[in-house]
Amino acid sequence: MNKIFLKRLYLLLAASLSVSVVFAIQPEPAAHTALSRSIDKLVLKTMQAYSVPGVAIGVIQAGKIVHLKGYGVASIKNQQRVNGNTLFKIASNSKAFTAAALALLVDEGKLHWQDKVVNYLPDFKMYQGWVTQQFNIRDLLTHRSGLRIGAGDLMLWPEPTLFTRQDIIKNLRFLKPVSSFRDEYAYDNLLYIVAGEVVHAISGKSWENFVAQKLFKPLNMQRCFSGGVDREKVKNLASPHAVINGQLTLLVKSEINNSTSLMAPAGGIKCSAGALLKWISFFLDDNHHNNALHISQKQKNILWQPVTPLPLSEERKKLDKTHFRGYALGWRVSDYFGHWRISHTGSLAGMMSQIIMLPDSKTGIVILTNQQSSKARQSLARGILQRLLNLPETDWVAYYKHKETQLKKMQLTQISSMKKNFLPQLKLIVDNEDQNNLLGVYADPWFGDISLKRENNNVIFRSKKSPQMTGKVYYYKKNQWWVKWDDRSFEADAWLYFTQADQSVKLTMKAISSNTDFSFDFQDLNFKKVSKHVQADKSHH
Repeated sequence: MNKIFLKRLYLLLAASLSVSVVFAIQPEPAAHTALSRSIDKLVLKTMQAYSVPGVAIGVIQAGKIVHLKGYGVASIKNQQRVNGNTLFKIASNSKAFTAAALALLVDEGKLHWQDKVVNYLPDFKMYQGWVTQQFNIRDLLTHRSGLRIGAGDLMLWPEPTLFTRQDIIKNLRFLKPVSSFRDEYAYDNLLYIVAGEVVHAISGKSWENFVAQKLFKPLNMQRCFSGGVDREKVKNLASPHAVINGQLTLLVKSEINNSTSLMAPAGGIKCSAGALLKWISFFLDDNHHNNALHISQKQKNILWQPVTPLPLSEERKKLDKTHFRGYALGWRVSDYFGHWRISHTGSLAGMMSQIIMLPDSKTGIVILTNQQSSKARQSLARGILQRLLNLPETDWVAYYKHKETQLKKMQLTQISSMKKNFLPQLKLIVDNEDQNNLLGVYADPWFGDISLKRENNNVIFRSKKSPQMTGKVYYYKKNQWWVKWDDRSFEADAWLYFTQADQSVKLTMKAISSNTDFSFDFQDLNFKKVSKHVQADKSHH
């Protein structure tokens, strides 16, 4: 990481600890107490440990705002300060808004949770016919479809892709289940997009317009956007960052922009910490003081009612004193040191978010960062909860830094093995005839066409409908190649496996690293060659 930037960041952070910033929501006077100063120190330590340029934190305790502050910079390029109004991508915390939109329609008598999806979207079809007929609105939100974790996510990202929401509805039928319907938890995004289309079908409004008018507007969430953001008119935007090859890097392709996000109902909302405090305040208000948004207490309770059991590790039992975990409708529900906890995380290229609510004590936390470190987010979440609940003191930054170090050691071992066993055998040009025959165009029923073609003495993988999925291909051994993506922030290089039989060629893929994000669901792809051999472009030779 750039040392000059680190020095500037440290000075900027140090200054931010003593400067009071004016926000759209004014913190309570208690914001300058020992609690707030302790949170300041935690955030600074976390940012330094994980090279996070900017963070925004909002905290409600006993129904009152006790902390709302930004730290660091929105972008390492322009060095603009983060504050409570800075706009971040909140990723999968968008799911709660989609669930709330449906709850609003239920309250209006336009929908029932048990209604079948096909009643509203006739083109909706799962791989198995009986599942299609039984699939109800609640099933769209509870991650128990039977599909593999992240199934079909390659239609959504890396953004932008050329898929449409109608493509997603039509392509679900090609995704094979890996477990029985309603039997196992497997996190998905596609079905939340389908849920957004249900909102559209019933209301006549796009999901973006419905959420903006029916949810944001009543709560006066002016710093939230369900659609695109006009960068000429809307300022104070966080930029996404990642540490790539040890260097903190601005992810220009993932900047907040004016495009309508295909996956918005699953993860496309942009909000400030101050606006999200209004959102959680609505949920924590049992007395309906804010009645501008008309979601009944009955529907609020349903949104928080666990439906799908979640895995519970021994580590979580020990760290959180947790006895149960479940997924409700857009929220995760668990117990945490005897407290009822409602929460969700969000992860996108270069940005992280987390919302936590402890309804019994009217406590809520908003965490937004502009660097894709989950360990930084975990350090902040546990550290803030520890301070709010007076839990036994633990240095969570050190705890997760140790785990990160262990993970990096494992990754280095894997890289070392690759360098020893794989990389020496890789060849830049496929030059034997039986492997040349593998060049061409391949089609997958849901992902569409990809090509393997010689360009400038390289073999290039290109996806027709996901343009960012482009990379050089290297020969490893017969019928097994390696694709190295041009965008190194993916961390998702993959093997290409070919099967040749009866004049046909099939292609499957698998992530090389076990640490690859599940949204790179290569294992769901089944390509068949649909063109003859693509000739090399001799003009470049």
